[in-house]
Amino acid sequence: MKMQKGRDGVALYHVVLAHEDFDGTALNLLKLIQLVQRTCPGQKRFLYLDIEGHRNASGGFDADMLEVQTRFINEFLLQFLSRIVLPLATIENPHAQKDEIPDELHIIAIDRSPGDEPPEGAGRKPI
Repeated sequence: MKMQKGRDGVALYHVVLAHEDFDGTALNLLKLIQLVQRTCPGQKRFLYLDIEGHRNASGGFDADMLEVQTRFINEFLLQFLSRIVLPLATIENPHAQKDEIPDELHIIAIDRSPGDEPPEGAGRKPI
């Protein structure tokens, strides 16, 4: 994880290593954003993400890193950043970034079809 201050904001750089999973990556990204908000409060944040490994047999990203780049970043993390540059795409936040970063991250994985109830005990633990 690296952080570089500039006149337009703060660039955050993170490399997801081959041994990291979804939960670890999500937590590391949240911690990085928390750190930047504490050290550079209110400044625009720009995340640059690289991913080592995490490829499936077809050469695409594995399920964890595909979920990080699509659902986790779009549905949660983007609100705390101004721009995100990913291997799959560059995403601009159309709204002002939020500076109230949550202290904890609660991730729930549900392996079910739409409309089904989650199985007893299914899900990831809070991290």
